[in-house]
Parts: sequence; structure tokens; C-alpha cells
Amino acid sequence: MKKLSVLFISFVMAVTLSACSTAPASSETAYKAGTYTGSAQGMNGEVVVEVEVSDDAILSVKITDENETDGISDPAIETLPAEIVEYQSLGLDTITGCTVTSTAILEAAAKALESAGADLASLQKPVEKIAGETIEKTADVIVVGGGGAGISAAATVASEGKTVILIEKTAALGGNTLASGGVWNAVNAELDALTPSDEGRLSTLRTYLEYDENLFVGEFKNTYSTLKQQINDYLSGDTSTLFDSVEFHLIQSYLGGLREDLDGNTIYGSYDLLNTLVTNSDATISWLKETAGSEFNNTLSEPIGSLWLRSQTPKTSKQVDFFDKPAAYVEKNGGEIIYQTTADELYVENGRIVGVHAVKNDGTEVILHANNGVILATGGFAGNTEMVMKYDNYWGDDLYASIGSTNVSSTVGEGIIMAQKAADADVTGMEFTQLMPIGFASNGRLALGNGTNVMYVTPEGKRFVDEYAERDVISKAAFANGGEQGLFYEIGLKSNVALWQDEDCYEASSIEELAKLINMDPAVLTAEVEKYNGYADAGLDADFGKTVFTTKIETSGDDVYVARAMKPSLHHTMGGLVIDTLCHVYNQSGEVIPGLYAAGEVTGGIHAGNRLGGNAIADIYTFGHIAGQSAANAN
Repeated sequence: MKKLSVLFISFVMAVTLSACSTAPASSETAYKAGTYTGSAQGMNGEVVVEVEVSDDAILSVKITDENETDGISDPAIETLPAEIVEYQSLGLDTITGCTVTSTAILEAAAKALESAGADLASLQKPVEKIAGETIEKTADVIVVGGGGAGISAAATVASEGKTVILIEKTAALGGNTLASGGVWNAVNAELDALTPSDEGRLSTLRTYLEYDENLFVGEFKNTYSTLKQQINDYLSGDTSTLFDSVEFHLIQSYLGGLREDLDGNTIYGSYDLLNTLVTNSDATISWLKETAGSEFNNTLSEPIGSLWLRSQTPKTSKQVDFFDKPAAYVEKNGGEIIYQTTADELYVENGRIVGVHAVKNDGTEVILHANNGVILATGGFAGNTEMVMKYDNYWGDDLYASIGSTNVSSTVGEGIIMAQKAADADVTGMEFTQLMPIGFASNGRLALGNGTNVMYVTPEGKRFVDEYAERDVISKAAFANGGEQGLFYEIGLKSNVALWQDEDCYEASSIEELAKLINMDPAVLTAEVEKYNGYADAGLDADFGKTVFTTKIETSGDDVYVARAMKPSLHHTMGGLVIDTLCHVYNQSGEVIPGLYAAGEVTGGIHAGNRLGGNAIADIYTFGHIAGQSAANAN
């Protein structure tokens, strides 16, 4: 667990309650004066809470230990301890967007207070908050949703000299962008020139010369012809540094999304949308640097399912470079960000979207008028298992009601539903949802990794897939070969592991010892590791065709072997609102809905049946930027 600089919230007992709260529960509650500790399971481990009480009141609440996700969990950590003291109650609402952390804090506090002799039934009576007066505001552009697409759109509107109001349903910016790996695919020649190539990558490039051209439709066929010439030119010259091109990114994205549903219908990404994405991605990074002062590392990375080394990452953190800096830019330039405010209706006048109706978490009504337009950036619906299963026509029986999700709990699809209700908005690709193969088995949380330095094995210890393959390919292989609900194990070295959860992770000084910890036959796992290391030496996998290996599974120094238990989790909904390259939303008659724009995972048509790792951040910021330009300059 990470140790906090102890978060200490202390209030004198002569606290004056606000007009929108009920009376505190302290008049009914008696305690054994003292300091008590309780703990409960959070998203990433135990949350430890220390509570000090007098004979008749809660004096202070401290969160002394936690390992929750920075940014996402902060509102609960910063708000709930104070509210427990203010309201003298545990009957508080969880904080939208960090429900698990909120629940853990309340449960841990309850255990501490139970030790103090508290009447928990009295303390857990719901606190009623009274709605304030209706808030009514007007801006040129209203942005709904404060994830990557929303903050990109808002910063763009502000940079265009127009007024903007962004509303976010949770208590902080970030959404799924903060829950993601934070890697941004963008072709950058300068970084490519700094990155060495290897025989495995050259072998991969050669496979792209062998596709049947009939696999490519429309403009993709011409792009493929261009790419083949580029690869041939590269292979006949200096191959010491990494090859990349926007055409390569485009073709990989097209092939990565080219899928069939369970009825045999084929889906692939829109050429215009994909071309807009890959052509503008690196320029959007430059814009974010220049406008907000965001910083990026000067090395490339590759998340699982990315298929190539082209991802750029924030230098300080996702929180700082993706949100804090652009949010500061928005507010410095006259924009407004309103938190804990959930949109529930789009206003329509004469067929045009002219505003948004929303409600704050205390019930206060919010009416927002838009001079130019409304941008929906509400994310997808992978936090809504029921909605995913309703539309699914790709995974079939592999999906189950209790499947985990890497998503924050607020991604439930309301942006799509609002647009359909208000303006008969059209949708596409709703039947396809991407599963993240490396979700922690216990809770579905994104485990992070890229597949180049690990092997995936069944519960019996047998390797079953190319770890560098697309995410849906790995997930399907896990369901077909793994244990219950696709359970499998990632085997690697501790030095290569990004995230650790005690209930899912194991370490040992030898493969034999590791095998025993996870109930595998040591001889089977040892043989598989030895075979994998032989493939890594050769740069070619005779079993599953893997060509990209960054390290062997072989310890040195103080390193140890590790195993992480994984199950595929809901990760990214491919489908959503139909848009064009300027982010206008279309209705089911194929017409632009005046005044309505959308960007990010709320949209469809870009990634088709499967998204490449690293393409989501590129998508949301690039199209968020475009949506902001379009709405700011609308007539």
C-alpha cells in the first residue's frame, strides 16, 4: 500500500450545518471516547480509516493508508471524511465516478465506529440533501463530459476565443482516460529516428507485403499500395531505426477493426474518420503542448494490442498533462467547469440542439443554453454490462452478467440515449465491444502490459496465444483455452510488471516454485518457458507467430519470476453516434443534426470491430479538438 501524507480532516463540534443538510446524527449516538481504526477493500487494495470520537460526536476522520488510482479516487478521499464529520453520519451518497473507493471509506469508517460502540443503524440513515435554486447559464458551447474528449473540446473552444461551459457528472475530470494506460498513438518521424529497430520488427513488416489486395476496400486499397512501396523502400535501405508512416497506422487500424459479427456481417472503420485520426494525431499532441503546456516523453511505447511501437506518453502524469493543464487553460481563458452535474436531456428548438438540461448531485436543476452548439463527450457504455449484452452480436455466450470492467462506473451510455431521444440520432457498430484480455481476475481492473516481454498460459501451464496479437484475438483465445470465464496467467519478470494486486499476483525465485504457487505442474510450466525463451532468441515463434520480443523470461540480479491471474474484462465499446470528420452528429435519415457534435467513445464508425491499443487516447483528443473547432466556429 502507498503511504499518504496523512489526510486529516478535523472539525470543531460547534459545526454550523449548511441549509441543504439534515440535522446530524450525533444527538442520537453515544460512543466510547477514543481513536479507532477500520479497513475495507477498495479498488486496488485495503483502505484504512482512523476515526476519533468523543462521548457523543465524531471528531475527526483520517485516511491513513490506501492504494487507489490517482485522480479517479481523489474526490472520494478528499470529500467523504469531511462529510462524515460535517453530517455526523455514514448515510452519505457515494461519489459518482469513484463508487468503489467511496464504499470502502464508508465501510472502513463503519468498522471503526462499531468498535467505538456506535449504533450503526442510526448512523447509516440516509442523509437528505435539499436542492438549491435552479442554475441557468448561457455559453457559446456546452460540453457534456469531462474525460479526454471533453477537456480537449473545451480547451479548443477557449482557444478560439469563445465561451464554454463543461459539465462533468463526477467530482473530477478524467473518466476512462485516467483509468486507461494513457498511451497515445501518433506517427512521429523524430521519435522513430531515435528508436532502434530489430529483426522481429523487420519480419513483421515483411508480413504486410503479403496481404491479398482484395482484402482492402475503397481508398484503403490505394493506401495499402502506398504502404507496400514505403516498406520496400525502407527494407532496401537503412533499417537500423524504426519504420512508421501514417499509411501504416491507417492500414493497421483498418485490419485491426475488420471483423465479422455472429451473423457473418462484416464491419470496418470509415476511411475518412480513420484517415482524419492518423493524419492529425501527432499535430494534436503539438497543439496540446503549445496551448496547455502539456509535456510528453521522448521515447515510444506500445500497449497490449497496439501492434506497433508508436505510442507517446505524458511526461508528468495523465492527471497533470491530460487534465490539470488543459483545465487550467480553460478556466484562465473564461471557460467554466461544473462538477457533479449529470446531463439528462438535450433541448431542441426548430430541429436544432440549443442547450442541455442537467441535475446536480443534490438535486439542483441546471439549465444551460448554447449559442453555437452542444458537444457530447460522455464516453461509451462499458460500465453498463446490461447495455453491452443487449447490443452484443460478437462475443455471444462468452459474455456473462458478472464480467469485470476496466471502466469507471460512470460510463453507462447516457449520451447516446439522450441524442437518440432528442433528435433520432443514428448509431453504428453497437454490437461490438472490446474486451481487455489483461484484466485482473479478482476485479476486472486494467493490469497494464504490452505482451512483448511475457507469456500467457492456461491454468495448466500451457502457452496458448501470440501475446502481441489484437486484444479480441487474445480474449477469444482465453475463453477457448483458459479456465472458468477465460482465466489465464501472465508469466514474466517482476521488473516488467506495471501493476500489482496481492490477490492476483505471485512471485518466486524459480519457475518451479512459481508453478507450485499457482497449482501448475512445474515440469509443464518450465518446459513452456524454455520453449518461449528459445523463440525469443530466434525472434520468431513457431507456435503462434509472435515476432516482437523485448526480453526473455529469465532472471538476473535481484529480479524474480511473477505470475498475474487474468480474465478478459469489458474495456471499450466500439459503437456509438454516427459522426463525420467535423464531428457533426447524424440522424437516422442521414442528415446532420444542427447544433449537435460528438467526440470520443460516445461515437462509432472509427474503430469498427476492434480497437488498436493506443488508438483511444489519439481518438478522443484528436476528435475532441476537431469538435471544439467545429462548434466554436458554427454559424
